[in-house]
Amino acid sequence: MASSTRRADVLAATPTLLDADGELDARANKALLSGLAGRVDAVFVAGTTGEFPGLGLPERSRLLGIALDAFGPEQVVVHVGAAATRDAVALARDAVAAGARRLAVITPYFLAVDATAVSRHFSAVAEVADGARVYGYLFPERTGVPADAAGFAALAAEIGLAGAKLSGSVADRLPDFVAALPEDAVLWAGADTELPAVARAGGRGVVASLASVFPEPFAALADALAAGDAEAERAAQAGADEVKAALGGGIAGLKYALELMGVGTATMRMPTPGLTAETRESIARLVARRTG
Repeated sequence: MASSTRRADVLAATPTLLDADGELDARANKALLSGLAGRVDAVFVAGTTGEFPGLGLPERSRLLGIALDAFGPEQVVVHVGAAATRDAVALARDAVAAGARRLAVITPYFLAVDATAVSRHFSAVAEVADGARVYGYLFPERTGVPADAAGFAALAAEIGLAGAKLSGSVADRLPDFVAALPEDAVLWAGADTELPAVARAGGRGVVASLASVFPEPFAALADALAAGDAEAERAAQAGADEVKAALGGGIAGLKYALELMGVGTATMRMPTPGLTAETRESIARLVARRTG
């Protein structure tokens, strides 16, 4: 067995649970978040998996309060990004006032922006962070804003960003970001089942939506990597791959699995493709195997 290394982070990107009428379900979100405490390293709330564009600012603040109660300030990364800088600043200010110490901010989206506009947007949030760490959130496929390692490194140095969450195609360029940023920069990849590649490339860990439903194989994968246990890594990887094969990458699948487990409903706030009968059966089988 190889010598141990620093354990990679597993952050659960949590869906926002709603009642049958589509309203924020505080009880279900509390059950989800408190149920994850001690099973993952931290949670990433109100992000893409949390359907943040479909949530009102008060709802996002309420969700943060539930997460902070369950995990505490150091184990919550709250996404405060918004299309409008004014909203992102308001969310950041409210988050810090509530006790949050780790803020993520997606690049502005919908309207076309240049590097200067992105810098202004991030800077405005950083100015109200009051010492909280601020991470960029780069997701070109969703925002239409391209991202490159050198450009982000310069931006991070100018503003004082602590790192970034890399999603979509930019996650594949993690090694470039590791090389461009300081050694202490935190770089997470939104690549649920690719923790070994992320850790070996120098990333801090993964922000995994699948871990919000079944955290154990992802935590086991992080443990195996830290211990240098190749056999345990293979077993944990098989478990993580099984979860991905059944649930896929959609939010609807996550919510359906949680509904089957008695946590909230599968109600979506934002439009999304429906689950096929085959996918529902696959999710039901997985839930039965892992909870029976």
